[in-house]
Amino acid sequence: MVKVAVVKTSPKTIHEDIARLLDHAEYDKFVSKDVMSTIKLNLSWSKFYPACSTNPYVFDGLLRKMIADGFDNRSIQAVENETVVTNIYAGTKGNNWYPVMKKHKIKFLPLIHAEYVDVKLPRRTLVLEDTFGEVIAPKEIFGTNIIHLPTFKTHGHTQMTGAMKDSFGLYLTKNRHLAHLKIHEVLVDLLLLQKTISNSEFVLTDGTVMGDGPGPRTMIPKIGNLLLASSDMVAADSVQTRIMGLDRSRVHKLRIAEELDLGVADLEKIELVGDFESMNDLPNFHMSPGQSPVIQWNRGFLKFPGMETLLFRSPLMWLPTQLSGLYHDAIWLPLKGKKWVKWFLEETEWGELWQSYSD
Repeated sequence: MVKVAVVKTSPKTIHEDIARLLDHAEYDKFVSKDVMSTIKLNLSWSKFYPACSTNPYVFDGLLRKMIADGFDNRSIQAVENETVVTNIYAGTKGNNWYPVMKKHKIKFLPLIHAEYVDVKLPRRTLVLEDTFGEVIAPKEIFGTNIIHLPTFKTHGHTQMTGAMKDSFGLYLTKNRHLAHLKIHEVLVDLLLLQKTISNSEFVLTDGTVMGDGPGPRTMIPKIGNLLLASSDMVAADSVQTRIMGLDRSRVHKLRIAEELDLGVADLEKIELVGDFESMNDLPNFHMSPGQSPVIQWNRGFLKFPGMETLLFRSPLMWLPTQLSGLYHDAIWLPLKGKKWVKWFLEETEWGELWQSYSD
């Protein structure tokens, strides 16, 4: 029976809680010391916003545990990509990742500099090959332990993000916006890809602060004080969906992945370990994903024949990119999001801890 660990946490005990979370999830059975470990960070915004991207204290806690357990820091690499609306260097600085990598002396590989190579899969993909015309992955992560560090947050395209969605930035390059109309099928294809090239896979999902509403950026943050971990990406996302209080029937990637034997989505077939005795004991945060105007526009226009080619496969690509940046950075963040950033940093203990990682 696959295990998913969920534990309660606090700013004062976060590192100890991460250590016992990983022990509950038996991470040492899956994450081998004999090969390179790739930590996939989660960057949804170059700027800092609560629950949007990997928090430095979770990144730090994972590395503390691994190194204490005998992992060589020279065999650990952190990776992340960028999109047409994010910048990897600005995001790494804006989310306080540099001090953590410097402290533990691990390698950082911006995937814009990785060597993407073709991958031969054991079966044809659902939509990946038809959408992108290729199946590729960074050569530098082949045969490694792949550890994802997503957050609990909603998403206008997928209802929720988590372990499976974190693969989006690992295997797809800047043109990954082409996948949005069939995003659930793409995520299942990426899970197959990951299982094909990795030594193992593991996820540590951060629920210290959660994002509710029109994610993955324009959200209302909620303090969650939870951590989740598993070696099964589908099971992890299934339990996360339960905690978020979402309609699981709308998170299609779970059903599709289980039907293709890529993971366990049925909660009755998942062993819950950690601080909760049963699925009924888990909290329900009653989240309600919505769609920001940018996502509404994206999904609406792409339904018309020829629009994808016109807007995303032509020189006109600069237009939606600029409009997205204008809306998020120049309109929504200063008018609505700034108050939540201030609240998190100035009024919560998690914000105080986050700021302690600033150079």
